[in-house]
Amino acid sequence: MAELSVACLNLHWGVDMRGHPFDAMTACAALDADVLVLPESWRPGGRPAFVDELASQLGATVHDVGFMSDRNPSRPRHLDVPALPGTCGLAVLSRVPVRSFSEVLLPRTAGDVVHQRSAIIAEVECGGVAVAIGGIHASHRLWGCLPQLSALDRALKERALPSAIVGDCNMWGPPIGAVLRTRRRAVRGRTWPSWRPHSQIDHIWIDDRFEATDSMVGPHAGSDHRPIRATLRVR
Repeated sequence: MAELSVACLNLHWGVDMRGHPFDAMTACAALDADVLVLPESWRPGGRPAFVDELASQLGATVHDVGFMSDRNPSRPRHLDVPALPGTCGLAVLSRVPVRSFSEVLLPRTAGDVVHQRSAIIAEVECGGVAVAIGGIHASHRLWGCLPQLSALDRALKERALPSAIVGDCNMWGPPIGAVLRTRRRAVRGRTWPSWRPHSQIDHIWIDDRFEATDSMVGPHAGSDHRPIRATLRVR
């Protein structure tokens, strides 16, 4: 049967809470994922982007979208920002064949530090079967994430493929489950804050054409979120 491993790690711009770089390369490689979703992926101006280096090391294809300038005051404190402006946003990497990457504009949320968010849908080949993985970094504003998750859910359903929503959803499981009624959680466990987690806000939501054969919440890796991973089997 066709199987696919998916994972997510919010990179927190590649730095810990003190602004010191952490070993994101090792943390991402350790997830050993076919499709990897990376919220808060920084593309600094005039410097190589981490996601490009990671894709090269993993033999993966990468697609990313910038949400905000790295001049935004909401960036991590003490971040070493180069003279040339850059962006921070969402990246999706795939080491399995990619049919297409596409972006989905998400509803705007009042008071969000990001003016316009987008999700990324990766249509990939899984054992000869096409599946769709929707990567997302939803709004941090209370309840702002739910309309955004609904928009991504609708876009995935239009493709009529086995699908999963993967990312930093900035919301607990039960409220999301009330919105994504045809999906279920593939991973359960606390993910935030990573040093002493009390909440799960990072998720993998699968439809009934997938089943999770294993799942985990990883250990603290340097970011303020813990990584998550699941192996999904196409029914």
